[in-house]
Amino acid sequence: MMVLRSRRILRENDVLTNHLEGQVKKRTEEVTQLLNERKAFFSDMAHDLKAPVFATQSFINAIKRIGVGVDTELRGYLDQAEARQQEMARRLQGLSAINALDRIEGERIRMSIQEILEEVYDTYCGEAEVRSVYFFAEIPEQKAFLMAQPEKMDILFENLIYNALRATPCGGSITVSAWIEGGKICMAVEDTGCGIPKEELPNIFQRFYVGKDNRETGTGLGLYIVYGIVGELGGTISVRSAVGKGTKFTMEFPQNVNI
Repeated sequence: MMVLRSRRILRENDVLTNHLEGQVKKRTEEVTQLLNERKAFFSDMAHDLKAPVFATQSFINAIKRIGVGVDTELRGYLDQAEARQQEMARRLQGLSAINALDRIEGERIRMSIQEILEEVYDTYCGEAEVRSVYFFAEIPEQKAFLMAQPEKMDILFENLIYNALRATPCGGSITVSAWIEGGKICMAVEDTGCGIPKEELPNIFQRFYVGKDNRETGTGLGLYIVYGIVGELGGTISVRSAVGKGTKFTMEFPQNVNI
């Protein structure tokens, strides 16, 4: 009786396991299809919006330039329309950036943190020099590797470093560094720039959030994209900042120990 009962339980477990596997596979396929449809929708929307958005700016510029029949009240309305148009253009630019990120579908490869930092330094040291900003790379001697897509790592550091360059005045400095702590890879971008107000820090990784000092130029997507890439790699990101003293973004990643 015990043997028969055990066999019956094993058969039922097999049936349940196969059913669950089938459900998981079906759900995975549905989610994949949904994500692909979302990518296609946003790509088409960004493409279709470009023409009317930039045409509107051209019309506003033409009306202002000609100036016929434009009184003070109408000029105020035109200024408001232009501000809204510029905000729409920035968001459209952000959508294009997200679409470009979604198109990166290559496999992750094993990347050395030493090589990552060396490439980051070579890429941005010239631009920092032009802006009269000191640029440093603190490259660790200890070897460590993470699994990542090179294109996404490029986008991650591009957003962090350009933010730092915009925030850092002449004579300031930007430092990229890496180290191993608690079995994890830690990487940081630190600047001596204007800093981020304390009340804005909880919101900086939110999509389309723009701080009060960047509302004329920011898209509100740079740090959102950084946060997403770090999360995809199973990592975390934190920020420490003080107004007038600078900002430091610190990322922690699991390392690939199969050297």
